[in-house]
Amino acid sequence: MGREEKKNGRKYLAGYLDFGVLGKREAYLFKNDRREKDTQPAFKLMIKEGDGWKEVGVFWVRESKPREPEEEIIDMTG
Repeated sequence: MGREEKKNGRKYLAGYLDFGVLGKREAYLFKNDRREKDTQPAFKLMIKEGDGWKEVGVFWVRESKPREPEEEIIDMTG
């Protein structure tokens, strides 16, 4: 996956996924515009199969705060 494109005003990533014995398939990653809650996926992975599309995966974005460095204690008595 690599190319960012626009189609009908929607941005997406496009590329190919290699499914091994099933072969390579065109793959597209779309933002989930119908997302209403954090429990719903942020992105959907679709592959082109014949003339149609098949959803093969979903993704969430997890954000975390950077951890504070732990205080280091140095024993100078030694």
